Amino acid sequence: MADDVHRIELRAQTVEELRSFINGTDLDLGCRPAVRQKSGELVVEAYVTMPQISKIQASRGASGVAVRVIENASEVGRSRQTEVGSGNRLAPPQPFSGLGIKE
Repeated sequence: MADDVHRIELRAQTVEELRSFINGTDLDLGCRPAVRQKSGELVVEAYVTMPQISKIQASRGASGVAVRVIENASEVGRSRQTEVGSGNRLAPPQPFSGLGIKE
């Protein structure tokens, strides 16, 4: 879907390349973006829609920053919803029944 959010990886050789690429974009880098060093490159993750990916690939293709789609985060979230229980775990507990002292 076009409105799905995708997790992408931005890779660059220098901090300046990465910073100039990110400045002026509306990428969601989270509240505290962390730049990691991986295989001799600087890597930062962002969350964007497919139209945003197309836009940044078209407008910033020659800047020395590689854009790689890691996963469709919306689809992963939808599939993980099956792991969530349907009961109300915050409901008041049922009174104890059976023999013994009720405390």
